[in-house]
Amino acid sequence: MGKCAQPQKLHEETSYAEVVLLRVNGMENVHDKPDPRQGFSRKWPLTPYTLEVREILGPEPPFETSCTIAYLGGCTLSGSIEGAGLTRNGEICPTQFNLAVRLRRAFPGQPFVIRNFGEAGVTATQFLCRGFIENVRQVLPHLDIAFLRYGIADRKHEGIPKTIESVGQLCVQLEEAFTGITIVIETDMWVDYPRHYLFDRNPRLAPLYEKLRDLAASEGYAVVDIFAKVEEETQKGNWDLRLRSVPVEGISSIADDSFDELFAADSAFFTNIHPNARCYGLIAEWEVAKLRELFGDTLPHT
Repeated sequence: MGKCAQPQKLHEETSYAEVVLLRVNGMENVHDKPDPRQGFSRKWPLTPYTLEVREILGPEPPFETSCTIAYLGGCTLSGSIEGAGLTRNGEICPTQFNLAVRLRRAFPGQPFVIRNFGEAGVTATQFLCRGFIENVRQVLPHLDIAFLRYGIADRKHEGIPKTIESVGQLCVQLEEAFTGITIVIETDMWVDYPRHYLFDRNPRLAPLYEKLRDLAASEGYAVVDIFAKVEEETQKGNWDLRLRSVPVEGISSIADDSFDELFAADSAFFTNIHPNARCYGLIAEWEVAKLRELFGDTLPHT
């Protein structure tokens, strides 16, 4: 049995210009040899995109000199109860990364740190009862801005009065734990029934979000009304804002429109309440617009 050929290191170390010259001189046929570079050095060039993303995903600035931002809420945040940063397990965290990219544009040169304590299925009541606010205190020495996005799991497991009571208590605890904090109440996803959803969740969620708006108004909290804004985008024709569904437990969703041509006639295909990549970007834009409204050109730092 013959031995496997060893990689030809000489060719791998040869520049593209040298390979061309060798070929012209008839000394080497480049098509007969491995081409590990394939016209590219395999090192990312310095472009505006590569530089910016490397900076965003590079070492975090110190908490002590940064605006610190946290998300608390349920499944549409794609976070973790331990407080996820911009990446987790080698993958981009869409909520935090979308906000980070847009914060850099809106507040250039101003350091910030983002943590996401959102957890699928966790209600505001459970967050309080299980003492998860201690996670926030342990991870963050101070907290300037908190986005609270509760509603979907809360409406499943609790009545509206209990949800409002728990969100209100959570806001109070955050204010007691972090002097000078700014709280932003968020509503959550609206669904495009009947075209792109099997059943109409909106009438069940809308009264809860109305009460959350009332809570924010009475206590002086800011609001990012995702529910209303997603409906507005949909009515304008920008309806593709949610993941596609896979009706098998334990199997992740379809992230884009790859199969729309095959399944678009069946609303079950679209029955997934979680935002897709396009929607994460829109939500981050709405959040940054609210921060500009609240703070002008300067992020807070307590």
